[in-house]
Amino acid sequence: MTAALPASHVYNQLVGPFYDTAGLTQWRGVSRQAINKAVSAGTVIACQLDGEQWVYPTWQFTDSQTVHPHLITLWQTLRESADPWTCAIWLRSPQEELGDRSAADWIIAGHPVDTALKLARADAQRWAPNELP
Repeated sequence: MTAALPASHVYNQLVGPFYDTAGLTQWRGVSRQAINKAVSAGTVIACQLDGEQWVYPTWQFTDSQTVHPHLITLWQTLRESADPWTCAIWLRSPQEELGDRSAADWIIAGHPVDTALKLARADAQRWAPNELP
């Protein structure tokens, strides 16, 4: 049910594994339209491959098949200033301030979102295009 990215693909190594749309609709028991609506609303972490196929990192989902709300908070903060792949890579990259854990691992382990959110806001602000006076 996970997307067919080669294990050696850089995105799979950095962000994966992934569900593809068909696998996610089947696993969650929802329609393709419901997934598209969640992507548009920014309530599911989704990245698009070159072939226009959408993939959804498996680590964002809880055992009850929902997206962890604190991950979405981080995702939406980062998405204000960067593309989906940059944001997904950020969520999975070790952060010194989080004890060398990724923000995703930090949140999934039950740590408070505030520490990770502060880091996300700082990086999103740094990534934002500078506005000229």
